[in-house]
Amino acid sequence: MPMQLLERLYSADMPMTIDAHEDIEKCDLLRAARLIEADLPPFIHCQGRTTYSGQATVMRVTARGEAALKMRACSLLNSVQCSPCPVTSDARCRDGP
Repeated sequence: MPMQLLERLYSADMPMTIDAHEDIEKCDLLRAARLIEADLPPFIHCQGRTTYSGQATVMRVTARGEAALKMRACSLLNSVQCSPCPVTSDARCRDGP
């Protein structure tokens, strides 16, 4: 799942090199969503298969990526730490003690 990779990237030292084809695909999605800044290798088309020609290099998780991680963390804890807003009835995260 791309968000799990984003969590890994957020806590990693940058720049980070990505070798696994599946993780490079996830980096492609995260970069398209502007959650990370990364250089991706070009595709190679050979014998009916398409693959990446090398490694990806992730330079950083963007502010938008950090915000996405915070929103995800809040939604995962929604039933424990979030309550309906008394004004709008929308679920809003409360800051912890």
